[in-house]
Amino acid sequence: MNNLTKIGLSAVAVVVAAVAVGVGTMERSTPTARAVPPELLPGADGCPEGAGPEMVRLPEGFCIDTTEVTRGQYDAWLATSPATTGQPSSCAENTDFEPECDSGENEPVVCVDWCDATAYCAAAGKRLCGGISDGAGYDFNAYADAAVSEWHAACTSGGANTYTYGNELDTQICRGADAEDYTTWGFVDVGTLPGCHSPDSAYSAVYDLTGNAAEWDNACDGDDPNSSCRIRGGSFEFNGVGLRCAMAENLRWPRMRKVVSVGIRCCAD
Repeated sequence: MNNLTKIGLSAVAVVVAAVAVGVGTMERSTPTARAVPPELLPGADGCPEGAGPEMVRLPEGFCIDTTEVTRGQYDAWLATSPATTGQPSSCAENTDFEPECDSGENEPVVCVDWCDATAYCAAAGKRLCGGISDGAGYDFNAYADAAVSEWHAACTSGGANTYTYGNELDTQICRGADAEDYTTWGFVDVGTLPGCHSPDSAYSAVYDLTGNAAEWDNACDGDDPNSSCRIRGGSFEFNGVGLRCAMAENLRWPRMRKVVSVGIRCCAD
């Protein structure tokens, strides 16, 4: 048994316990969009270009990566020898940005903590997904409100869907752990599952919000290194309710914990 499998099995035990606690109730909300110039509305230019995945602007007014950040994209940033100075005070103890496990070049980078994710997004001219009103950190308990959370708005198509692709679980669309023979265990290259996106054209360019790798979110319950931060979307280790956009209420990790199934997706104004 390799290290990835050992870590993955340990993570599964935590995930199962978290999912058992319960799933946040998702209600359709009317998003409160930030004022966006007409030329930057969905389908037009205006999102940051350059490092990391291509971005798309959603109806709520913010931009989001169309896929998870890949290991190759993250390694390209590491090759620039980024300084660990200048991080938020809650990340003062973060002394390096190295992932603690491997993944394929075009698979999601994982085994990175919240501080690593925050630093990567900032270096790419982006930020972690946060609150719809201003893009900053938002109420820890409002994660399942599409009028508050950018990530949740993207995953649910503005509050319409339970999963990124619709309201009924389909184990063949995204990368989850529902196959009894474990044929879906492990990552796939980002953006390669053709149906793993919204059927709504305004949100349809964003892939893998359900499954593959879970993603750090800018919703934390405190400002110290051990404070918990939300992870979103489930991963190949999750099944059923764990793959819902709302996910389990207690599904969170300490901000400096590196987990085999948790990676990065950035947002921007």
